[in-house]
Amino acid sequence: MRPSHRRTRATRAGRGLTADARPLVSPGWLYVLPALVLFGFFVAYPVVNTVYLSFYDLDGISGYQTFIGLDNYREMLGGLDPYFWLGVRNTVLWTLVTVPLQLLIGLSLALVLDNAVRGRTAYRAAFFMPAVLSSAVISFAWSWIYSPQDGGATRFIQALGGTGQTWLADTGTAIWAAIGVSAWRYSGLIMLFYLAAMQMVPKELYEAAAIDGAGWWRRVTNVTLPQLLPTTVLLILFGVIGALREFEVIYLLTRGGPAHATDLMSLQIFDQAFNQSRPGYGATISTALLLFTAVLAIPLLGLIGSAQRRRG
Repeated sequence: MRPSHRRTRATRAGRGLTADARPLVSPGWLYVLPALVLFGFFVAYPVVNTVYLSFYDLDGISGYQTFIGLDNYREMLGGLDPYFWLGVRNTVLWTLVTVPLQLLIGLSLALVLDNAVRGRTAYRAAFFMPAVLSSAVISFAWSWIYSPQDGGATRFIQALGGTGQTWLADTGTAIWAAIGVSAWRYSGLIMLFYLAAMQMVPKELYEAAAIDGAGWWRRVTNVTLPQLLPTTVLLILFGVIGALREFEVIYLLTRGGPAHATDLMSLQIFDQAFNQSRPGYGATISTALLLFTAVLAIPLLGLIGSAQRRRG
């Protein structure tokens, strides 16, 4: 073979190796591009625009818009708004009570219905139903239950020897009555999460506990609950986010009254943006609620990973 032919083949072989060794560009990002576009349009842009509007004074109708810097934040944090800190207090109270209550009820239902209870499928469906009902239906039903004349709650109190109670019109009971509605509505959904997580617990752990002579309660505390820890932290995260953005039911039940006793930050955002025609100040409260949510959510995200590693 001639030397020139050898050089030509070597060159072609080298070119072939170079082409094969060249890294291929993965098209994976193309698969997530539609989701990124939707996220940017429906989540990222509204968040950025809300923060942007918080620095302006505008009415949202006439096109009037004036940059005022931090004036909205000074009004919000400096006590010029007499109801903002009341809304913060109510929101914190709502979150601290509803989330543990929902978890406790949901876990209790899951522990009972995870056993061989007759008709448990029907019970599961019944307890889950409130989570898929519309807010209007739920508000109408509970408005009747809390009716001071002939509501179910009033009749129950009267049967125990008490008198009628204006549940939603009393500043001392209104927020607690609304918290009861929230706990009733979402505990069934939490129950389903726990039931699904219980199916993932290795049966060998229960068998080992039974061999050691552990009763039902010890199996729950020593096996079930530790295995449910990642699910519990995840549900706390979902519950906190849901509690901070609660709006429809409490708005339909009380409109934030009486005397702002059930006025949450979400209701204040709606009131300022639409009733008071101050979308700039409403955006300021929205930004505060966003930061409040992030402060609570970020540590919970870290706890989820820690709980998963600990279970593993």
